[in-house]
Amino acid sequence: MKKNITICLLCFIGFWIVFLAMQNKTVYFNTLGKISSNYYFMEDGNRGKEKKTFEKIADENMLHWDGEHFFAINEKGYSANEEYRFAFFPLFPFIWKLTTLSPSNVIFLNFFMFACGLLILAYLFKQKWKNVLVILSLPMFVVFLIPYTEATFFLMFSIAVLGYMKDKYWLYFIAMALASLSRNTILFVFPAIICVEILFFIKERNLRQSLIRTSLGSLPVLIGTAILSLIQYFSGSGSIFKFLESQKYWGHKFSFPNFMNLHDWSYESFVINVPTLIMIGIPLSIFLLYITLRQLNTIKKDIPFLSFSSENKLDYLNLVIIFCSMAAFASIVLFRGGGLFGLSRFLLCSPYFVLLLFLNQEKLLSITSYKRVITFLLLALYSFTILILCNYLAYFGFHYLGFFIFVSTMALYLFKDTKQKLIYKVFLIGTGILNILWTTYLFNMFLCNGWLYT
Repeated sequence: MKKNITICLLCFIGFWIVFLAMQNKTVYFNTLGKISSNYYFMEDGNRGKEKKTFEKIADENMLHWDGEHFFAINEKGYSANEEYRFAFFPLFPFIWKLTTLSPSNVIFLNFFMFACGLLILAYLFKQKWKNVLVILSLPMFVVFLIPYTEATFFLMFSIAVLGYMKDKYWLYFIAMALASLSRNTILFVFPAIICVEILFFIKERNLRQSLIRTSLGSLPVLIGTAILSLIQYFSGSGSIFKFLESQKYWGHKFSFPNFMNLHDWSYESFVINVPTLIMIGIPLSIFLLYITLRQLNTIKKDIPFLSFSSENKLDYLNLVIIFCSMAAFASIVLFRGGGLFGLSRFLLCSPYFVLLLFLNQEKLLSITSYKRVITFLLLALYSFTILILCNYLAYFGFHYLGFFIFVSTMALYLFKDTKQKLIYKVFLIGTGILNILWTTYLFNMFLCNGWLYT
């Protein structure tokens, strides 16, 4: 635990050292300024790029994108005249209000909540500092530093998992209800539990146990969602489902993506979302299809590391998390008209993905290294090919760093059992350092009100 805490603190301190250093002209123009440029906001709403030092943090430049909406709810609550804000859940603004922190200081609150949630999960599943550093090296770590709700949801869901694993239902109930007031991705949990129970019922035919597990698992989510509906209704929403209806302001509708016409809000998010789509989405879809067909006895061949039992708490949790992750993936890929907007935020910046990694590493390491290498290389090369050939990216530049960091973290995760321990550690620490640099770049992009990457 001490090493895990140390790694979290070192990454946060490293972020500040690099970010503050890039505000110095001499340092910036002799390092990052040689290979990249920073955004600036133009009066017509477009963004340009120029070589300039990083912005200084101030209250006004911490309120861009979704941060503006969370701060407005923090300051004055919901308003019937601002219907689009009902899409944002109230717990993070409420906690923010209780702390009385200014927008420029909320970064400390969010990192603290995220780090606590990560440390809880690492403690529960006996994860050592190397895997914690892999998580901290994911190229969307920045989302836990800006005034977004992800850190709040991460902490609440992690506490709920703690309650589940320690058989403390009261803790699970309270934390899961609070998670339901934090982030709309909690809505994936109820259908995920239903799907898992259907699979187990088909195999085990124990209706009583299925109903009990479904009720106990879903009740706090349903109650939390009901509380959310009431809060918004009495704030002038005019509907108990306003948090769903307000999604229309973002133009979400069902459609199949065209892989050669993919697009995004920014190059920086696109180079992370494409490998997330290919390297996470495709294997996840195949695993889920196999698990479903195996439970239905359509497939007779049993793959040991993909076998699950309702009597095993880890198996049950793992299946729910797999379904939640798949739901998060599908909600972006199938409802953005070929756009990948927010895919990495929905999937990578969630406790679902961290649990997916923690719960399945040993299973994946049981696959022969040859099969892992071939699969990894094929998916990575396919991702890179799409980036090169698609119509969206105009040129090869610094923004590709996010892609290489993502691929590196996946390699570090999949090949943890390598015999080259020293090379592995050097590669791991190097990836962590590169991601600190990338995180400062994205954080500065947020301060500049550059193109959206969340």
